Amino acid sequence: MKLIVTAFLVLLLVVPAVSSAETVLRTGSDISVEADQIVEGDYYVSVGPFGRTVMSGSVLEDMYALGASVTVNGEIGHDLSILAGTSHLHASITDDVRIVAGEVTIAEDVGGDVFVLAGSLSILSTADIGGDVYFFGDSLSIEGDVAGSVLGKAQSVNIDSHIGKDFDMSAPLGVTIGDGAMIDGSVQYTSFLPLSRGQGAVIGGEVTRTESVAMTARQQARGVLVPIFITLFATLCLYLLFKRELESIVASVENTFSRNLLIGSAVTLLGPIVSMLLIVTVLGLFVGLLALSVVVLLYVAGLALSSVVLGAFVMKSFTKKLEVTLATILVGTILMQGLLFIPIIGLVTVYVIFAVTVGALTQRLYRVIA
Repeated sequence: MKLIVTAFLVLLLVVPAVSSAETVLRTGSDISVEADQIVEGDYYVSVGPFGRTVMSGSVLEDMYALGASVTVNGEIGHDLSILAGTSHLHASITDDVRIVAGEVTIAEDVGGDVFVLAGSLSILSTADIGGDVYFFGDSLSIEGDVAGSVLGKAQSVNIDSHIGKDFDMSAPLGVTIGDGAMIDGSVQYTSFLPLSRGQGAVIGGEVTRTESVAMTARQQARGVLVPIFITLFATLCLYLLFKRELESIVASVENTFSRNLLIGSAVTLLGPIVSMLLIVTVLGLFVGLLALSVVVLLYVAGLALSSVVLGAFVMKSFTKKLEVTLATILVGTILMQGLLFIPIIGLVTVYVIFAVTVGALTQRLYRVIA
């Protein structure tokens, strides 16, 4: 068992580079691919939570990217997946697009579906979406044509283009259908406000509105407190069982912060990829599933202990001592949940804390099995 886990930790760094001659993996702070370059297989790029990457070449298969800013200026042969602060697509994507970001702009054609979880999504008039659009976030603006349906949840929505099928969204702050809009199917929406419809807008099906109901103070409090209590319970259980280990992990974060951030980012971003490569190309199904199980365990432990790390460093600024106490856990849990409500900066901070925690856990695991 120890040998297998050790092999996984080593393969985590080397397998993506050697498992397939057609797969390209690049990591760094700022990475650009020039217009004359072609990636014949899949392209994986990670520039961390503060870096910037620009793809101006062509990718014949899938592209996966993580960074503060991701810009795609070259064609993608199949799917595109992005986790970023801002994401801008200025080239055609043959198949599906999946993005989690703060701000997203799509300026060119997408052959398949578009799934976006973001603060804002703008589909410009130069874009043409071949499938459905799924959006969950704050504001949605569609000026380019969509062959399929528009679905999801937003605060506000503006449509000024051709929608080939239905529109079905929750938009508490209102839905605006512009003068140039044409929706072939029905319009169903949930909102506090009635539909704002331009004189030239054409809707082929029925228009149905469900009025939004404001959340009560009790429901709002429940939505905030339940995640806090769940996280607090899990963390307290670990504290009662492994207090010394928690103190060791917090000390490791302080002593080797950069190393932990690098290792944690590698496990977080490359762990699932390595596991899948192990399953299909390297050592077989059993080792791949085992590797994936280790990654999932590190994820779960990292989520539970991130609040401990945050609380320890916050309390140190007052007590001048880095220690793990009940007060540390309580403060860290409340602050961690509060950061999730801060757009982009808060999420980036949570990621950094999570990554250094996973890095410290990974080093601790390695020392145990070595």
